[in-house]
Amino acid sequence: MDKTVSKPYVTVFMAVYNGDLYIKDSIQSVLDQSYSDFELLIINDGSTDATVAIIEQFNDSRIRLINNETNKGLSYTRELGIQQAQGIYYAILDSDDIASPDRLQLQVAYFESHPEVHLCGGHARIIDGKGAETGFMKIDTGTVQDMGINMLFGNPFINSSLMMNRETILAVGGYRNFAPAEDYDLSYRISLKYGVANLDHVLVSYRVHDTNISTLQWDGMVAAEKDIISEMHSNLGIPSDQTLIRLHHEIICHTFKGKEPSGYIKLLELLKASNSKVKIYPERRFNEILFEKWFAIVRQKSNKNIFSLYFKNELFEWSFVTPKQIRKLIKQALFNR
Repeated sequence: MDKTVSKPYVTVFMAVYNGDLYIKDSIQSVLDQSYSDFELLIINDGSTDATVAIIEQFNDSRIRLINNETNKGLSYTRELGIQQAQGIYYAILDSDDIASPDRLQLQVAYFESHPEVHLCGGHARIIDGKGAETGFMKIDTGTVQDMGINMLFGNPFINSSLMMNRETILAVGGYRNFAPAEDYDLSYRISLKYGVANLDHVLVSYRVHDTNISTLQWDGMVAAEKDIISEMHSNLGIPSDQTLIRLHHEIICHTFKGKEPSGYIKLLELLKASNSKVKIYPERRFNEILFEKWFAIVRQKSNKNIFSLYFKNELFEWSFVTPKQIRKLIKQALFNR
């Protein structure tokens, strides 16, 4: 395998640890791209299986392999990838996922026509351990403005579909130790200064199996997401409060069903007031999205006071009301007793 490459326009980064079951197909999906001006930077994080032997079977000068002497972990390996990348754009593909044939072409073309956007992702097919399609991940493809605001309420990106401007990653400080949610942390920090977007295209096939990081590290994911929320609150000038952080995380996870709504309205009203002072987000659209979040919570509550919850709060503005919302409220009040 020739490890000498010229400066590419795109670096496709793949971190791998004991990935011999799936990495061959992942690599091949990159080499088969319709767009060819890339390097495939693979960092082997101390694998003890046949991963390296499989990588070395490929004879393609665009592949560059770096071996960590021992297992350093994903945060370290991802940050090393940023430092070692040579491309202007930096695309991520997990070592068990499959890139769609036109993925790189679509994302590069989007960046070239939308210079205000510094990060973009897209939809994914879901496949199982054998590669059979089992579902579809349709993600938020709203406006660039809305995508930045929606970062407050969950990660709207499939990490394995992301492409970013490498200099932007470095400018915001790269990956930090927020494992296993370091991708959410990085995307959020980019969204504070630059446009972020999702393309309305399937860019990857996302493999779901028993050894997915999100499956194995759920408790760590929750803790990391709460740390990210804590930073969000700090950026908005909200003092640290574990109750508010918990409520915010419940909104992200949609686990507010059946719970008393008073804490959620307090949080959303505080977010509105805080942004009005620090002006991180466009105020009117920010307030409208907060009201939409409140409507989702209201819809989970009892029918007898549903209109009071909807109308009587600091988030309410008549201009935010839609006929669809009113129809849903009436239907719930009249027919779902």
